[in-house]
Amino acid sequence: MQLSRLLQLLGALILVAAVLLVGRVATTEWQSVRKASRSLLALEEFRLGLLAVEMLSRERGPTNAALGDVHPASPQRQQALREARERTDQALARLQQSLAHAPYARDTAASEQRAVLALSRARASVDQALALPRERRTHAMIHQAVYGMVAVVPLLAPLSNASARASLSAYPALGEEVHGASLATDLRDQAGLLGSHFTAAIVTGRRFSVQERRSIDETRGGIEQLRALLELRLQLPQASITVVEAWDRVTMRYFGAAYALAEDVMLRGERDGRYELKAAQFAAQYVPDMESFVQLRDVLLAQARSKASAEHARAARVLAWVLSGAAMLLLVLGAALLMIQRRVLQPLVKTTRALRALARDDLSARLPIPLAEDEMAEVIGAVRSLQVQTQQRQDLERERDQLIEQLRLQSATDFLTGLPNRRAFLAAAQGMLASASRHGHAVAVVMMDIDHFKQLNDGRGHAAGDTALCTVADVVRATLREGDLAARMGGEEFVVLLAYCDTRQGLRFAERLRAAIAATAIALPGGPVQVTASLGVADSVSVGLDLDALLSAADAAMYAAKQAGRDGVAAAGGPVNP
Repeated sequence: MQLSRLLQLLGALILVAAVLLVGRVATTEWQSVRKASRSLLALEEFRLGLLAVEMLSRERGPTNAALGDVHPASPQRQQALREARERTDQALARLQQSLAHAPYARDTAASEQRAVLALSRARASVDQALALPRERRTHAMIHQAVYGMVAVVPLLAPLSNASARASLSAYPALGEEVHGASLATDLRDQAGLLGSHFTAAIVTGRRFSVQERRSIDETRGGIEQLRALLELRLQLPQASITVVEAWDRVTMRYFGAAYALAEDVMLRGERDGRYELKAAQFAAQYVPDMESFVQLRDVLLAQARSKASAEHARAARVLAWVLSGAAMLLLVLGAALLMIQRRVLQPLVKTTRALRALARDDLSARLPIPLAEDEMAEVIGAVRSLQVQTQQRQDLERERDQLIEQLRLQSATDFLTGLPNRRAFLAAAQGMLASASRHGHAVAVVMMDIDHFKQLNDGRGHAAGDTALCTVADVVRATLREGDLAARMGGEEFVVLLAYCDTRQGLRFAERLRAAIAATAIALPGGPVQVTASLGVADSVSVGLDLDALLSAADAAMYAAKQAGRDGVAAAGGPVNP
């Protein structure tokens, strides 16, 4: 072939390769522009979703205030409630309109309908309570009205989550701001929920019920958890000045003044139910400080929009540069382009993909076959070695994790019966006793020893003794109430810690357990046998909440039951029930 024809052919090949390369880069940047545009739209949808959640949470304030007012509620209360409902309806309408053309509209339609229906029902329950004089509004009625409103907010979560995922899918760098704004919204809702927990008790002037105390503790725990997650997510030392200032306002206003007010109400609700303020007065002092969460959310959303806008502008500039430089690139490409394409560029692209997959611990990407023994071949060989090492590391990590989990379970579980062992019981029992001390309820400890166990071991063998221990452990598990704790203390001795239980209830439980053990046949190769047990009961009312004292008292009662003839139950300091 003539040299000119060869150069023409080579030029044509260079032109095709250059056009393809430029087209690929331009397509990528065009996709970046489109993704940046989509991220801005998804951010707006996400903002509207958070705004709808905020308006729903805000509506609870006037609602709770009106529930605590006289009948009929004052014009100011009625007007505040109407305006709050209008704001909520407008926010939901804007959200529905925004999501109507979203790619995930079909997935979120059911959630929208459920939220609107639940809101309508909740408002009807509130209006029913408001139609009655305050003295006829029972605690249960107010509780239903308050928590009907509370239950609406979680129904909007799929809408916000869908728009958040869309924005992050288009531009993952928005993760800190999007997750932070979502956490700030959740914090505001949880703060409002904490105030709602107080409404029924404040309106009726009574102490908190056990369920209310539990709900308050759970919500406080959720607030502290969200606070820790938000501090971690914001990365405060490296955050922008506006974010740090917004968080400082949250710390000063809500976790300072508002939280102190809530603590005072909680103490009064647990002590005597004399709150010295009405529901509306509490809301007027508590709700304004929750505005700091909204300010933090808006700062984070503004920062996210700024990032997305900057990315959109960057992608547009890069796209313009790519298109402008395409002609120049075609002029400077030479005869070496084809060789570089085959021996460097193509293998490099595949190797880069393999490296990116390797960074995600994905070993499925295939490496190219080197065309020559050159530097590219060495690079491919090095990446292949990394894949092998990564596979080995993953295998070792899986084995390590399985071993750690196995060791953790073995350290806390009795190998024979599957019950917690002595160490696990002592650790868990301290937590239950601390809870009992905090909430003021009684607990009981039941110590149990299998009668004549040594004779069973000596007569039928250790395997028979092990079978008996496992059978007794199954009976203990079947007899336990939810929330109780059982363990094998060693040998043939078992212990049960009963929450919310005094001596009388503990004796009834111990008698049920004793009867169940006596009635259970233990299947052995030489024929079934039955065993009995002696049980001792000690409770915190008579002994106190010291674990060692409870165990010691229950152990002494158990030996009293043995001395009385076995197969019986005894209470610490009381008579034996044979």
